[in-house]
Amino acid sequence: MAGARVQPLGSDDPERLGQYQLLGRLGSGGMGRVYLGRTGGGRLVAVKTLLAEGVVSDTDRRRFAREVALAQRVNSTYTARVLDADAAAERPWMAIEYIAAPSLAELVRTEGVLPASAVRWVAAGTAEALVTLHRQGIVHRDVKPQNILLPLAGPRLIDFGISHASDITRTQLTLGTIAFTSPEQARGEESTAASDVYSLGATLFHLAVGRPPYPEDGDTLRLLSRVQRGELDLTGLPKELTPLIRPCLAARPEGRPSPGDVLDQFTASLSGLPRSPGGGRWLPPRWTDLIGAYETQGRHFQSAPGTGGPDALTVDQRTGAVPPPGPTRMYTQDRARADRERRERELRAERERAAALLADRARQAREEAERARARAGSSPGQGAPPRTPGPVPRPTPAPPPTPPSPKSGVTGGTVLAVLVGIAVILYLLNNGSDSDGTKSSGSSGSSGYTSSSGYTTSTGGSSSSGSSSGGSSSGGYRYTPPPSPTPNSVDLAYRNVDTGDCLNTYDNGYGRWSSTTPQVVSCGSPNAYLRVTRASQGINFGSCPTGTGRHYLYHSGSRYNFATSLCVERQFHKGQCFIAKRNGTTVTDSRLMGVWSCNATKVPSGYNTILQITGYYKAQKSYPNGFCSRSRDDRNYYWWYEVDGGRNVLCTTTV
Repeated sequence: MAGARVQPLGSDDPERLGQYQLLGRLGSGGMGRVYLGRTGGGRLVAVKTLLAEGVVSDTDRRRFAREVALAQRVNSTYTARVLDADAAAERPWMAIEYIAAPSLAELVRTEGVLPASAVRWVAAGTAEALVTLHRQGIVHRDVKPQNILLPLAGPRLIDFGISHASDITRTQLTLGTIAFTSPEQARGEESTAASDVYSLGATLFHLAVGRPPYPEDGDTLRLLSRVQRGELDLTGLPKELTPLIRPCLAARPEGRPSPGDVLDQFTASLSGLPRSPGGGRWLPPRWTDLIGAYETQGRHFQSAPGTGGPDALTVDQRTGAVPPPGPTRMYTQDRARADRERRERELRAERERAAALLADRARQAREEAERARARAGSSPGQGAPPRTPGPVPRPTPAPPPTPPSPKSGVTGGTVLAVLVGIAVILYLLNNGSDSDGTKSSGSSGSSGYTSSSGYTTSTGGSSSSGSSSGGSSSGGYRYTPPPSPTPNSVDLAYRNVDTGDCLNTYDNGYGRWSSTTPQVVSCGSPNAYLRVTRASQGINFGSCPTGTGRHYLYHSGSRYNFATSLCVERQFHKGQCFIAKRNGTTVTDSRLMGVWSCNATKVPSGYNTILQITGYYKAQKSYPNGFCSRSRDDRNYYWWYEVDGGRNVLCTTTV
C-alpha cells in the first residue's frame, strides 16, 4: 500500500504527551512532528507538536492556543476535530481524531481518476465541511487533495486553522501547494472564503482529470506566475462537470459560487433518486479496495498497536475519527440495495411492457367489436365502415344496441370479458407483490434503507384511472375523464408529520424500517424511537444532518408534488438494546437506529451480539478509563458512541 511508514520513536521523541502514549512517528511538517497516539481506553489519535525542537516563543504559544481554540469550535461530520491540547506544555501539542483513510492525492496517484458522479459526491462532502468552517469564521487557506481524506463514510477535510492559519507566506512553496492556491493567495493578498472555493475547484478538477488545472512543466516559479494570472488549462474536463467546476475557478473572487451553492447543486442533481451518503454507491471498486485496506490497517493499530519497524503498516500522515474500541459505523447493505433496485427496475419495465401489450389488445378488441357491430347493423355487401370510438360529453340516452349476429364471430359478452380480463390484469400488475415477495399497498412502492451509506425509506408509485365505455344505438362511447390526483393515505400520513414530532419507527435489523407509514406518538412515550428534526415537502433529504444516530426518511409520493422528506434523530434511552457484530473486544458493525429485544436469543445473519444502553451522558473532550463502569468493581467490557452530533455519548455493554 502506498503511503509513509510509521517510524519508531527516536531518541529525541517523547514517549507520552498528556494522556496519550505515543506509538510511533507519522511524519514531520512545517509546524513540527506528528505522532500516532493512543489513550488508555484504546482510542487512536494523531498528536501534533508545535515544534519538534528548539525554544517555543511566547508569540508562537499565543498563536497556537488561539488557533486550537478556534478549531475546537468546529463540529462537522466532514472535518477532523481537535480533541485535546496543551499550549502551555514545554512542547505544545494537540490531539486530533484519527482516520485510517488515504488522501485524495494518493487515491488519484495510485488508482486513477473518478467518474463525474463520484466527483460530485466528493464535492458535496468537502463543500459541507467548508460551509461549517466559514460559518465559524475560519478560512482553511490550504484546500488540496493532500488535505482531504476519504473513508467510505465521506470526505474529511483536515489541517484547517492550525498548520496553515496564515497565508501562503507561512506555507512551503511546492508544486503540490501552489497548484491548488487561488490567484489572490498567490499574489500575497488576503485569503477569504472565496479562496477556499477556488482551491476546491482545482481539487475537483484534479479528481476528474488527474492533474491540476494548469500547464505542467515542473517549474515552480513559472507555475506561481500562471496561478497569479489565473492562466488555466482545462483540457480534459468532462462536459458534465463543467457547470460545477468552472465557476469555482473564476479569476475574481466575487465571480465564484459559495460552498453552499456547490452543495445545493449536488443535492438538486439527486432530486427524486435514492441517495446513499456512503462511498460504496459512488466510488469505483479500485478506490474502495484501497480505502478498505486502510480501514483494516486502522483496526490493526487499534487492536495491536506497535512501534513501527518492519511490520508497521503504512498510513497517510492524516487524522480523523475512529470511535473506540473499533469503528462503530452503521452496517451497510449496498449490494443488497443494488440488487433490490435492479429488481425494481426490471419489474417496472415488465409492467410497462405488459401494460403496452394489454393496451394494444384492448384496442384490437374495440376495433373488432366495431366491425362486428357494423356487420350486425348492415345487410351483406353493404360494407359499412366501423365508427371511430370517441368521447361523447353528454350522450343522449338511447335504447340498447341491436345484438350482433352470431355469424359475426364476436359477441358483446366476448368484448366485455376481454375488457374485464384486462382490468383484472392491470390491477394485479399495479397492486400485486414486488419481486422480493413483499406486498405493496395502494400506491406504495418498496421501502428500505442503507445505513453508513444512509438510511433511505421510500414509498411511492403511480395510480392509473381507466375509462368505461358503453355502446349506444348511434355507435358512440361514454368517456369518463380521470379524477384530479389526490393524496393517498401514505401521502397524507407523511404530510401530517411536523418538525419536532416523534415516531415509533425503528430499524428492524433486516434492512427495512419497522413501518412504511410513519405514526406520530408522544415524545415521552417508551416507543418514541425517532424525533423529526425537519419535515419538508419534496425530495430534499440530502441536506439532512448526518452522523451516528441521525438519518432521514423520504416518501416519493403517489404524485411528484406529494413527496415528503423527514430528517430524523434517534431517541436513546437507558435499557434499550440494539444488535451489533463483535470480534473479540472490537465492535465492527452496529445498528444504533434499531431496537432489538434485550431477551432475544437470535439476531439477524451477520450479527452476533446484542448491546444494551447502560448510560446516556453529555459528551466530553476525553474519556478516562472506566468512564462507563458502574462501580469500582465492575468488570464488564463497555463500548461508547458519540451521538446527537457529538453532543452526547452512549455507554453500552453486552446483554
